Amino acid sequence: MKNIISNILKGGLPILCLGMTVTSCSDFLDRPPLDAISPGSYYTTADQLGTFPINYYTSIFPNNSGWWAGVATFDNGTDNQAARSGNTGMFLQDQWKVPTAGGIGMNAIRNVNKFINETEAKIAAGKITGSSDLINQYMGEAYFIRAMLYYDKLQTYGDFPISLTELNIDNDLVEANKRQPRNLVARQILSDMDKAIDKLQVNFASKVRINKNAALAMKSRMALYEATFEKYHRGTGRVPGDANWPGKNKEWNKNFTINQDDEVNFFLDQAIDAAKKVCDAVPLTTQNNHVMNPGTVGNFNGWNPYYDMFASPDLSKYPEVLLWRQFNSNLTPSLAHLTSNKLRGGAATGWTRGLVESFLMKNGLPIYASGSGYHGDTTVDLTKTDRDERLQLFVFGESNDLDIDQKSIDLINKQRVKEGKPTITKLLFDAATLFATDQASRDVTGYRQRKFYNYNPDMQLGQTFSDVDGQIIIRVEEAMLNYIEASYLRTGSLDATATGYWTALRARAGITAPISTTIAATDMTKEADVNRPSYDWAAFSAGQPVDATLYSIRRERRSEFAGEGLRNDDLIRWASLDQVKNYQIEGVNFWDQIYQNPSFVNDKGVSLIIADGGAKATMSAKELTKYIRPYQIQKTNNILYNGYTFYQAHYLSPFSYQEMQLCSPDGTAENSNLYQNIYWPVEANGEAIK
Repeated sequence: MKNIISNILKGGLPILCLGMTVTSCSDFLDRPPLDAISPGSYYTTADQLGTFPINYYTSIFPNNSGWWAGVATFDNGTDNQAARSGNTGMFLQDQWKVPTAGGIGMNAIRNVNKFINETEAKIAAGKITGSSDLINQYMGEAYFIRAMLYYDKLQTYGDFPISLTELNIDNDLVEANKRQPRNLVARQILSDMDKAIDKLQVNFASKVRINKNAALAMKSRMALYEATFEKYHRGTGRVPGDANWPGKNKEWNKNFTINQDDEVNFFLDQAIDAAKKVCDAVPLTTQNNHVMNPGTVGNFNGWNPYYDMFASPDLSKYPEVLLWRQFNSNLTPSLAHLTSNKLRGGAATGWTRGLVESFLMKNGLPIYASGSGYHGDTTVDLTKTDRDERLQLFVFGESNDLDIDQKSIDLINKQRVKEGKPTITKLLFDAATLFATDQASRDVTGYRQRKFYNYNPDMQLGQTFSDVDGQIIIRVEEAMLNYIEASYLRTGSLDATATGYWTALRARAGITAPISTTIAATDMTKEADVNRPSYDWAAFSAGQPVDATLYSIRRERRSEFAGEGLRNDDLIRWASLDQVKNYQIEGVNFWDQIYQNPSFVNDKGVSLIIADGGAKATMSAKELTKYIRPYQIQKTNNILYNGYTFYQAHYLSPFSYQEMQLCSPDGTAENSNLYQNIYWPVEANGEAIK
């Protein structure tokens, strides 16, 4: 046991997992604390403290696991990326309903509160032995974890009860579950983050454990989220101080006051400060050498350092990676994933036409601008030609290598010789698997993501979890973009620091033109044209177009983090979904040329393309558009055939009907301290009102 704990503390083992359960107002009663291990009886040394926070890592961060492509699917359900089944919960009215029962998930917060309070008391009394640096480190992790747990509640519900002590049978649990205004919840989150930042070490355990720079970057995310949410959702009832804010008539809020502008500026200032500190400490050093494809067979890694940053087992060597999850297939059970294996096939996902068209040309111009040099989209290769190199690197085109393993190529050639076909030297991507019988191996849009794909065949074994590439959790590029956005919103202009960060990001992507060139060429009448099928949702906030500079900042963020799972949170905080009505997700231009690919004919000479809209259809009809529409392939029994439409209630989640009753002073949901979020009904199984 000592050796196991020692390895965890040194970062020698991958992050472990502790499942989290949900609770209700009554669930606090008669529960053994901390799974029967009390901080008072166990946590007496620095090493023992370190075993507590590690259990929450897979709860507070996305986890790359399971029989799917994991991290390469985290943008699914947005205008960036499409899964096979679509995002029915968010974009249909009758699929997301008020739960009949279910708690708000306070168990983890309760446990962390108990750990913090009891341990801080023991530290003050001198009852914790060991290195003071380690004691501070692990307490810093605990404050970080509590901030993350509350941040999840803030994003999910908005206003939320704030409890910093362990609740027990002697507490008035109904009283304790009074929702507090979201700005106060956010201020509490930042307070915990400040405590964490003060205690955490700069570079600890090879960055597989929470550290000071990662916490600074995360603080900038949290502060920017709240600033922009309060800015763009103002007047909707989702922001404290609004005339229709549901918390305004609650007795405990009778003395609550807020200056909404000052609150937005406070959070912007917090984001700016935290982002600059980490960006100044960790500049971009991992460069793109502008090589877009592996050069030789067997050259699995090392052909482009920037590409490798997303497909490497050891991310500690990349300064930009501030926090990452380590995997190890030699452990029992194996801690590995299937990302590379699934990306080798279609992975039942795909980037969208909207995302692909939003990438700039290398000359800094949007594809529609005069003189852009855009080559069209009749093939994926042409779509990528002379474009932002993040698009070139991270989307498979027809001429991109798919397999450069000699053993695999030899096996393929053996079969090709039998069939009388010429041999190959490398296996090219050639065409998406749009018609695979195995639905899990299908490409949904034709734009297959290459980000996170490791060419090493050892990472691609499908019979077992074999991919041990590290998972990026936080990287400094986000802090750079947080600074750019927050400082522009705060001052209305781009300062030298923001310009420097932005120029560095663009240069690494192969874009050398001045930022001003891009902004001047950005036509918001095109970007915010809802009749243009591939328009960018982020061209809007609260149903209105944003200015060209702010949109360009958002587009840069979209390009930098494509496929990394930040898109949904961005769209929500920007209130960028109001105008989404009957929006059709689209993929590649299929019907001009791609449909002729020989791989779309089976071994009996029969075309795999059926585009009649019937129950056996495999492709959307040419009469609709030349672009793949994955949710308009079949007309019958297809609830997404008319596209995505957003409902205002869906910006926040509803509380369950039973939970509102349990947390009510008179037992009625209508008078609950957990008052329902706006546009959600106070009834079980109720649908969004608006």
